Amino acid sequence: MPKMATECVLVSGGRVFTADPGLPWAEAVVIRNDRIVFVGDLKEAASIAGEDPTKIDAAGGLIMPGFVDGHVHVAMTGASMRKAQLRGAGSVEEIRRRVLKWANEHPDEPRVLGTSWVHGDIPNGQPNKSMLDDIVPDRPVYLEAFDFHSSWLNSQALRELGIDDATPDPVGGEIVRDPTSGEATGWLQETASTNMVWPLLSNVSDDELEKQVLVAAEAFSRAGITSVVEMALEERVLESIARIQAAGKLTVRVVGHMIIWRTGDLDDEIRQVERAAELARQYQGDMLRVIGIKLIGDGTIDGCTAALSQPYTDGTNCDPIWPAEVLTPIVAAADKVGLQVAIHAIGDATIDAAIDAIEGAATVNATTGRRHRIEHLEYARDDQIERIGTLGITASMQPVHVNPAYLSNWLEKIGPERGENGFAWPLYIKAGAPLAFGTDTPTAPYEALPNMYIAATRKAPGDDTIAPHRPDWALPMEDALTHGTREPAWAAHLDSVTGMLKPGLAADVVILDTDFFQEGPAALLKTDVRLTMVGGKVVFSA
Repeated sequence: MPKMATECVLVSGGRVFTADPGLPWAEAVVIRNDRIVFVGDLKEAASIAGEDPTKIDAAGGLIMPGFVDGHVHVAMTGASMRKAQLRGAGSVEEIRRRVLKWANEHPDEPRVLGTSWVHGDIPNGQPNKSMLDDIVPDRPVYLEAFDFHSSWLNSQALRELGIDDATPDPVGGEIVRDPTSGEATGWLQETASTNMVWPLLSNVSDDELEKQVLVAAEAFSRAGITSVVEMALEERVLESIARIQAAGKLTVRVVGHMIIWRTGDLDDEIRQVERAAELARQYQGDMLRVIGIKLIGDGTIDGCTAALSQPYTDGTNCDPIWPAEVLTPIVAAADKVGLQVAIHAIGDATIDAAIDAIEGAATVNATTGRRHRIEHLEYARDDQIERIGTLGITASMQPVHVNPAYLSNWLEKIGPERGENGFAWPLYIKAGAPLAFGTDTPTAPYEALPNMYIAATRKAPGDDTIAPHRPDWALPMEDALTHGTREPAWAAHLDSVTGMLKPGLAADVVILDTDFFQEGPAALLKTDVRLTMVGGKVVFSA
């Protein structure tokens, strides 16, 4: 592994994709200390690097900026890696087999934990405690849905939480009940999950929390991700990341948005915003900073909890978690004190409320430049996309969420006409909206290269037999990578630090073993990360 101290470093031996519109391609990069000092042709780079630089040879691979994941959950990603993995199970029987296997392999754990079950694997998309009680009768079982907007529990877990058939639904959530008997089924949706299950499962020791963060950070480094935008940051996790940074162990830049919980008490919600503003003033570093708040405006289409202007195909619909009348004052309060607002809005009814709130906040506060953003935007109407572009709202979207291998239930719930208009990346670009890509890990895999493959093809990684969803909306590879590097850096106010290979910016550099630009999008799936560098320091080397 090359030594990184104060000497000059010359990176060459492969094409350089810079993501810099002023100089998209180059032959070499020169680094001094933690900064890039030159990007350009090899001859000039060698002259600037001097007589005895440290040389890093890309050996014919691709040199590029580190990926900036525009939407992650750091500690949750680390925690999820330690649970039963249920994505791709394909059936209730296989889910049960995986849960039982994890339970048998972890006999001393007080709870059986699993993650990422998919609604389409369960009959009618409705999990029930009876599907778990017989395989694990003696311990609580908590299984998070892939979208993290609902949890599936057995009877022991319901008892542990104190939930019975008479427990009232929390504001913005539902304890799903049998329509005939009124019995709690073990399926908790939205705030019933986030307000009841999350606090229990996140009540771990400081040591365990730091392990979760470190496991996630290591995984990001292996994947060539040098910066992440945390989208549900809580103070304990923030403090954990700060301790890791103080110990010199933080290997990825973290930009945080403090989660604002919907409690139904506007004064309490405003106090949460005020606390976020205090933390934003306290954490302003290049490796760790707090810049805004996150509001979960609605749920998901898979769970029929995203708020639509017209009902789902089964005739149901759902109210938003943050109705317009309470969303508006929260957004205005955050905007007034300089916070960036990120609003999870998947259904078009919630998207309307989000756009209105952002536009209204800028008007009433006479503010500009906050770079407010809407997360996910899975189903937006054309008129909404135009408004988003006109207002300069960042469209924060996740290519991995359009993986057709997991889209059948989504399409079934929303119907073919609306489904054809989902995940409309080119329309946002045409409208002039900043488009920032991420993964929303752990709701989806964190690996950057398969995410870029989906962006460039709309196909399922590794399975060409599945028809792509709207392949006409696939992006050219250069555009896809720009939306995975420069654009999310800009959206997170990191553009003065990273996102491009450009003199003056931090030396956040990734070397890949394959130049997939020459071989085509399929090569993204056989490309490995050879080296990841953050601020001139190698944090991963194959």
